[in-house]
Amino acid sequence: MFDYDVIVVGCGPAGLMAAAELKEKGINVLGVDKKPRLDKNIRSASGFFNDGQEMNGEYIQLEHLEGKTKINYTKCGFSLEYSKPMEAIHHTHIIVNSGSHFQATSRKKPLYHIFNPTTWLSDRYKRAKNLSVPFMTDTVAIRAKEINGGVEVNLRTRGKTTSKTCRKLIASDGLQSRITRNLGLNRNRLVFGKGPTIEYEMINVECPLDRGDIYITGENNIGQPGGVIAVPSPRGKKAYRFETMSALPGSTSYNMIEFFIKKSPFAKWFKKAKIVEKTAAIVEMFTPIKTPYLGNILLVGDAACFAEVLYQGATMCGYMAAQAIDNELKGKNGFKEYTDWWNSSFEWNKDPKRMADYTKRVLFTRFFTPDEIDFLFDLSERHPAVVGEMETGVYNYTNALMDYFSGLPGVPDQLKEKMKMIKEADFDKLLTVISRRRD
Repeated sequence: MFDYDVIVVGCGPAGLMAAAELKEKGINVLGVDKKPRLDKNIRSASGFFNDGQEMNGEYIQLEHLEGKTKINYTKCGFSLEYSKPMEAIHHTHIIVNSGSHFQATSRKKPLYHIFNPTTWLSDRYKRAKNLSVPFMTDTVAIRAKEINGGVEVNLRTRGKTTSKTCRKLIASDGLQSRITRNLGLNRNRLVFGKGPTIEYEMINVECPLDRGDIYITGENNIGQPGGVIAVPSPRGKKAYRFETMSALPGSTSYNMIEFFIKKSPFAKWFKKAKIVEKTAAIVEMFTPIKTPYLGNILLVGDAACFAEVLYQGATMCGYMAAQAIDNELKGKNGFKEYTDWWNSSFEWNKDPKRMADYTKRVLFTRFFTPDEIDFLFDLSERHPAVVGEMETGVYNYTNALMDYFSGLPGVPDQLKEKMKMIKEADFDKLLTVISRRRD
């Protein structure tokens, strides 16, 4: 006799979605999470949402309703409601060490929409609570082990240790998944890097650029190697989320963002600004787990991924995991079905080079000298990157950018060869270039 049919360890966007779907099917499910509140985001999350284009095997369409948004996952076959409007973003920017600036604009079709991660979680949590899903919060899943016909999970809640049993377990406990590690499933994964990030969400930012995301790099701008990513926030037209990219130790991310807003050439943007939220995270990049299950345990979302699946990807992972668990409980091979979907959907499962493509957006400048970047950005001001539609997404952005720069008049063949190399570079090539350049 088991305590539950299913225990979901980790109740972020994937876990909350899975728990609600399972409960709606009449399955006895328990959600477990180390956070005290499940309706609030505490981890750095930029809040951009890719829709209207193919991404990770899915094509998401938005319906803008009065005061809210319906989100349709057309391939996985489900819809959900986001309880606020989602603003369309048409511009993207890069600023390098010299202050040179590049802008691309998609006039008609948005590059993406933005959302508030806390609102997303709150909506998913509200649905789960309305379905009477029970949760154990402030609770760490220490380890999970196979028992006859199911799984036993050891839990610690505010210093008290207990155990629960279930027929199936979903491990959706994130990039730093304790379940994945304790099962030994990280042993054969390559580790590409690990670093801290801090995110400040700020209002009353006097940014003179067309409203869009901004990637800022260069020691003149951020005080050290790395980068700051700014993404517009739904809190208002002068609201942005500023997120750091840096190496360990954790103090580097704090020093970076404080330098950027107080000592950099951009400090004037922040004279009237106010920080309304601070979040942080440790980001670790592994190769993905191609078989995301062991025995009666299914690894879902970030727990088995490369880098991140993002909120939109985590939510569809949770939905598909619930379908897989339901089939498993009915005696079908649901885990195999989930694995087939996982490997045929996410880009870096289908083609390892997509791991490199995902990160090139913030690394491609390291292939060029500062003078070369300034030359290209200066050309772009005379020949603006303005199009009607730009379906580039997180994987294809850099390739599209290299095609654009290659087509500008006066670009020498030597630079065109570099651009070709950037497009073709795999992760080994990226790591080689990064090791030579500190910025």
